[in-house]
Amino acid sequence: MSFKTKKHLGQHLLIAEGILEKIVEFANITQDDIVVEIGVGTGNLTEKLLQKKPAILYGIEIDETAYKIIEERFKDYQNFILIKSDFFDVNLFEIAKDKKIKLIGNLPYNVASLILVNIVFYKDIIKNAVFMVQKEVAEKLIAKPKSKDYTFLSVFIQSFFKVEYLMSVPARFFSPPPKVTSAVIKLTPIENKDIQDIKAYKRFVSEIFANRRRMLRTKIDTEILQKANIKETARVEELSIEDIKNLFKIYKQNF
Repeated sequence: MSFKTKKHLGQHLLIAEGILEKIVEFANITQDDIVVEIGVGTGNLTEKLLQKKPAILYGIEIDETAYKIIEERFKDYQNFILIKSDFFDVNLFEIAKDKKIKLIGNLPYNVASLILVNIVFYKDIIKNAVFMVQKEVAEKLIAKPKSKDYTFLSVFIQSFFKVEYLMSVPARFFSPPPKVTSAVIKLTPIENKDIQDIKAYKRFVSEIFANRRRMLRTKIDTEILQKANIKETARVEELSIEDIKNLFKIYKQNF
């Protein structure tokens, strides 16, 4: 069956066999795993995942024109379930059913950052996540303080996950080729008992990164900055993640 990619869905199908196999290898799929693939497309990555015989593979796909292709291609697999939905309308807790899951996918470029932020709220049920994203996004995910790539996304994701930049992927390995280089990243949850209210932390980090070049004293009471042992003239891009977590903790105690 023919399939036409859609620009408004950020679709770029990964067609390189070697890269597909590498992604699955990075995820370390076993026969006990519950795997969730975000963005099935025509199923190139799905096929490689099913060859590893996971306990079950859920494939989430928003594009209705891909459903017949996917259903025909994988009709003989009893351990594959197609979820015909937008990822943001799927409750991963219901899929996991008190077990842990592995996430994988060639994320649509137009919503990749939103998906990454969203999975933080599922961190307690995630074993690991292996994603293809734009290289620009991957560089933000691993960025350190005092660098231009150090943003809200860097801090929010690194507060809850160990982030590994695994490999770069040139545009020629996709159909249609994107205008940018891509990258494969791996996220592994880390222990973080300091932050219980993730929504409040997300809002706090977002707010202090707004107008990032402004001094923190213009955004936060100087007394709170002093308690957190942060200079009044400091800018958010200079703070480590531990600094920001500590600042959030003290900020919450005062409001």
